[in-house]
Amino acid sequence: MTDEPPTPCPHCGSRSFADDRIVEHDCGHVASLEAFSDGCKKCGRSAAGGELSPLQTIDRCLDCGHRSSASDAESTGSLPTVTFPTLPSSEDHLNWVPARLVPESQRVRQLFSTVLVVMVLVAGITGAVSVTPMLEGEPAEPASVDRSWEEYDSIVVFRNDDIQPWYNQDELRAVNQVFLDEEVPVTLGIIPDTAGEATLTDDPELCPYLRSLEADAPGQFEMALHGYTHEQETDFYDGSEFGDLSRDEQRERLADGEALLADCVESPSSTFIPPMNTYDTTTVEVLAESNYTTVSGGQWFTDQYYDTPESAVFEAGGLTHVSETQAFEDWSAYGESGDDEDEVPFHDLETLTDSFDESHANGDIHVVMLHYQYFTTEERLDQLQSLIQHMNDEDDVAFMTIEQLSVGLETGAIEETDDGWRVLEPIAEVSR
Repeated sequence: MTDEPPTPCPHCGSRSFADDRIVEHDCGHVASLEAFSDGCKKCGRSAAGGELSPLQTIDRCLDCGHRSSASDAESTGSLPTVTFPTLPSSEDHLNWVPARLVPESQRVRQLFSTVLVVMVLVAGITGAVSVTPMLEGEPAEPASVDRSWEEYDSIVVFRNDDIQPWYNQDELRAVNQVFLDEEVPVTLGIIPDTAGEATLTDDPELCPYLRSLEADAPGQFEMALHGYTHEQETDFYDGSEFGDLSRDEQRERLADGEALLADCVESPSSTFIPPMNTYDTTTVEVLAESNYTTVSGGQWFTDQYYDTPESAVFEAGGLTHVSETQAFEDWSAYGESGDDEDEVPFHDLETLTDSFDESHANGDIHVVMLHYQYFTTEERLDQLQSLIQHMNDEDDVAFMTIEQLSVGLETGAIEETDDGWRVLEPIAEVSR
């Protein structure tokens, strides 16, 4: 345990910190030393001492897990280096001054040389003093990113729901690895307090893992709020956590969920994913008041409730609605005679590819919903990878997260054309 830091944790205000040694594996994966105790989570190989290179030691809050450099709160960056010109020596005999300006008298020449040296010193010190405050007060500009317009026939979004503490985390990592291998972004729907009994921040492994995804693959994994407890609270449209609750109840559940997610990940998104894919106009109003940009339910629901048949993306109540258009799981076949009660059936690969092909041919936005906990075999993981590779074979498909899609449409970085979409790439750089 380190001595008490001079400043509290910026996330929770705690003053209890421990040292985390940050190291880099020879495959390029960067994490705390303790994260390599069972091998490298990125490449799966062992992480012996000789394969790990130390990078730095940082403070980890013992209460919320937030990590930061010990000097983050106080550092203003190093002071600029001031370079003084080389001063002339007495042996130079003022050779550096034009001859017509050099006095004839030896005594006057000495006096003249002294005055010039003093003037140079004063000019250098004055410049350093005047420049230093400006450099201290202005943070360094981030490196600019070259952006250009790209044409696509269709847009694809993947939404992976039900991320929760202490639950099938091997499956979660395996599914996320498919997206990492294929370099395709995905929105993660994260449950803050499952059934009101499993708090997100109490799991010692999940939040650090999610933060590692943010750090190692920036812009690829969106961290979205997926309800609060994920329990059915009403019978609204055959089941909802939020729909038909009072405004105060919805606002309270949203705020409680927000607080837990903010303590877990570095960058919670502006997307809300309602459990059971259902929500009402009050939900939208509460979300808009809380500065959300997007709500993502199910198209079967929005077709009925908003009367928007065949429209996956639309504006209503100040929010962008991005509806799921294709589920990976075949819920209509769930529970059929002879099926394992715990094994949710998947649509076959042909059904999934046909669904995408139709959307692609029509220049639509295709939103695929999946639940990581059901990817329990290599065959199922291969099916996900095969679907992504089938989409990638088209060469003119734009992959993005829900937030990137919504904010891109809002800011004009995504435009619909007569035969598809125009996207200002890289879309991961989009911001409100």
